Amino acid sequence: MERRFLPEYSQEVNELRKPVALLLIIPLVAVLAGCGGPSAEQIMKDSMRASKDVKTAHFEMEEVTKLPRAPITQGQVGKQNYIQKSSGDYDLRTGDFKVSTDVLGMTITALQVGDKQYWRIAGNWYEVPQAVQITPPLAQTLSVSQYIKYFKDIQRLSDKDVDGSDCYHVQAVPNMKDLVKQPGITDLLKDPSGKQIRTIDELEELKAVFEFYVEKGNNYFRRSEAVVESRAPNELIQLGYAEPGDNIKQTARVTFSDFNEKLDLKAPEKVKPWEGTTPAP
Repeated sequence: MERRFLPEYSQEVNELRKPVALLLIIPLVAVLAGCGGPSAEQIMKDSMRASKDVKTAHFEMEEVTKLPRAPITQGQVGKQNYIQKSSGDYDLRTGDFKVSTDVLGMTITALQVGDKQYWRIAGNWYEVPQAVQITPPLAQTLSVSQYIKYFKDIQRLSDKDVDGSDCYHVQAVPNMKDLVKQPGITDLLKDPSGKQIRTIDELEELKAVFEFYVEKGNNYFRRSEAVVESRAPNELIQLGYAEPGDNIKQTARVTFSDFNEKLDLKAPEKVKPWEGTTPAP
């Protein structure tokens, strides 16, 4: 059952998360960077300069996907809203991380140590091959800092309190026609196997608004929020979640804490081989 679960998840639920990659990849460029300043533009510039100060961080993330339609399966109305919650710790210096995600009622933990990744499913640890390894949103942000300049509208809003911290509040809207031409964003045209699943036109039509909450004093980002509307991909249409012309609305919130605390990420002692692989030497 354990080995059948993930392929089923990747076929259906993982399709719901593909547009979320873009939703998260842009705001998180600045999330771990920290910033400060009287104007929105200055806040964003200072955030990039302060990024070197953050070595580790804890994060709590919630993603919500609202599908246009609920399919009928065996006479039962399927789910229309999907909520994905994750939490974990990330070491920006080494790339090591530990993140736990609730997937269809089961908690899966992914652990990256060096060049190896392990998944804990139903109490057992597996060493997974590179083809199925995940990359947390925090890691994706490290290579896309240049995308900040493709926001067409950046404005400072009223300051907000985030978990007891007084924060600057910045709203940003990207220029999708320029953004989709950049390296990394074009990867969203394909699935992990390299098959093209959407067109440039679909990405250009995507509507996104990002909210950044920056802690005053230390200039670290405490929270990032995003709302994205995108055209439903063919995979969801085939599964009955949408019809041609429908849009999907997705939201994500990431809250950061415990900056620069020491992390002790070690490989598990007992590891099982993943299906289709040989045991590690």
